[in-house]
Amino acid sequence: MEIVFYILIFIIGTLFGSFSTLAIYRLPLKKDIVKERSFCPNCNHKLGVFDLIPILSYIFLGGKCRYCKEKISKKYLIIEIMSGILAVILFKSLEVSFINVNISVLLDFIYLMIYGTTMIIIAVIDKEKKIIYRPVIIFGTLICLVYMLYLCVVGSYSNANIYRYIIYTVSILVLYILNNVKYHNYIIDLVIFIEYIQLFVNTKNVLITILVSALITIVKIVYEKTKPVDKSNILMEEESEVTELPIAFYIAISNFIVMFAEAFMNIIV
Repeated sequence: MEIVFYILIFIIGTLFGSFSTLAIYRLPLKKDIVKERSFCPNCNHKLGVFDLIPILSYIFLGGKCRYCKEKISKKYLIIEIMSGILAVILFKSLEVSFINVNISVLLDFIYLMIYGTTMIIIAVIDKEKKIIYRPVIIFGTLICLVYMLYLCVVGSYSNANIYRYIIYTVSILVLYILNNVKYHNYIIDLVIFIEYIQLFVNTKNVLITILVSALITIVKIVYEKTKPVDKSNILMEEESEVTELPIAFYIAISNFIVMFAEAFMNIIV
């Protein structure tokens, strides 16, 4: 019975992943992510129900659009699978048995899944566009505020946690406003992003996340320096150094690695 329950959790996670793929494509294009039906980005044909089943649709359609036969990027499949795995990990982190599931546990799970989903959206957009899509951070911050109010109502909080939520939320909003009004700086966006992570993750894991992401960034830089360079594009290579690295993507990946490692340690201990 427990296996069936976690399969259900995995399926729920893939649904969040499916929404993530939609948001990743539409948000940079300023397209609606709620009302407009899903469509093929190549032929613009509206997709049917059987085209939208996470993972299975991709497999049964052979990774191609049913209508124009154009190949579908594997990133959609990867994001859906990773979101399913993330859902199982996050539910396990709540340290409750499936027989003890109640409304409170479900709300905690949804809250964590919203965090995981926003991280995926921010990470992939940064990887593809080299921008940190701040409206997603603001949305996640507002969700955190609602969750904080919920904790106050049910009395399931500590003063330390409430103060932490308030400090990081105010910090995010102040930096967001300053970065919007005066200039738009990627480094400041990174600070906002790290502050956002601290709303959901304890300080120890945030520090480990930063260390792991720094290691990944260094490895990436070393790899780029050592691989053969196309001399015809040497000027472009010189202009695309560290400032062009999708650092938010590396931070998000590092955060997931830390979360997975912690969950794995909790399982085997």
